Amino acid sequence: MPSFTATKYPPQIQARLTNARPIGIFLLLSCLALTLTPVSAENPPAKKMPAPIVPIAAVTSADVTIFETYTGTTEAQRQVDVRAQIEGILQSRNYIEGDKVEKGAPLFTIDNRPYVATLKEAQATQAAAQATQNGAQRDWARINTLFGKGVASVKDRDDTQSALEVAQAAVKIAEAKVTAAQINVDYTRINAPIAGIVGRRSVAAGNLIKVGDKLAQIEAIDPIQVVLTTSADNPYARTNALNPTPAQPVPAELLAGHDFSTSVAGVLNFRAVSVDANTNSVTLRGIFPNPTGRIKPNEFVRVRLAVAKLSHAIVIPPTALTSGIRPGSFAVYTVAADYKITQTPVELGPMSDEGQVITSGLKAGEQIVTDGLVKLRPGITIEPFTPQSKS
Repeated sequence: MPSFTATKYPPQIQARLTNARPIGIFLLLSCLALTLTPVSAENPPAKKMPAPIVPIAAVTSADVTIFETYTGTTEAQRQVDVRAQIEGILQSRNYIEGDKVEKGAPLFTIDNRPYVATLKEAQATQAAAQATQNGAQRDWARINTLFGKGVASVKDRDDTQSALEVAQAAVKIAEAKVTAAQINVDYTRINAPIAGIVGRRSVAAGNLIKVGDKLAQIEAIDPIQVVLTTSADNPYARTNALNPTPAQPVPAELLAGHDFSTSVAGVLNFRAVSVDANTNSVTLRGIFPNPTGRIKPNEFVRVRLAVAKLSHAIVIPPTALTSGIRPGSFAVYTVAADYKITQTPVELGPMSDEGQVITSGLKAGEQIVTDGLVKLRPGITIEPFTPQSKS
């Protein structure tokens, strides 16, 4: 067995080591005692959450009207291009651009001097033809009398009759030329063909214009038209509401303005016979009064009309709906007698002004939570909201 020799330290260090041993043993025992001491303190119990305070209501049934809103574009009821019907120098513009004009109001004037001269020439020709006819009439009367007395021959009578007929035809030709010349003179004064808002002139005064040149455009916007489309697969596509006719127009509401706050009552009175094969859509047209001209052509507007009426429908506030357990499904929280809530799946119908129509899942008389669903979960107890409750 090997033997170990104790290390020898100087007397001062040996004394310090001897005195330190009891203190180290004491500290070691104290730590062990603290480690082995059982924990006697207990965690405080968790506080119970108060019942959520939410509004509830009884489900009721009611007769409701279903409305649908469609996007459309406004159009002028009539749009007429004012064009020159004769050639000449445009002398003047006689209206204020953008102003409202009545039918027959003067718009432009064309230099009429060449046409007045032609008219006077035609009138002179007519007068000469009339004089020739008068002479032929006198010759015919004289020869016809002599023929009755046996003095004039048959040939003389026939010649004078033919001369009279030629003179009468010449008068008619002259009258026609006078009428044509007068029409051209009238065309030098261009008047409004319809009442409406007249636009900017296309040609300035002083320019030579030709037959067919566009001078301005007039748009009749009272009433104003609205053209809209709807899908041929619309569930209400075969109802009377989406099949208006001139004999059976459908009441409609026009919503116009930048925020669609301008409301105008009118009718839909036309539906296209054919379905557009490219878009599978149907075109409809409405007519709406516009006496102030506030609604302009080519505006985007909305048209709202009643498409159906439901009797004894179950209607709830939209705020009572929550997502169901299946994707795309919906549910409501029904309330039992002890105020415990259950998530009940429902099937949605159309939206009405009175609220969301429910086709299945609820019946009249059931209590449901109408708002504040974010803090709810199935199976908890709620506290009904009343005006005296404090949330």
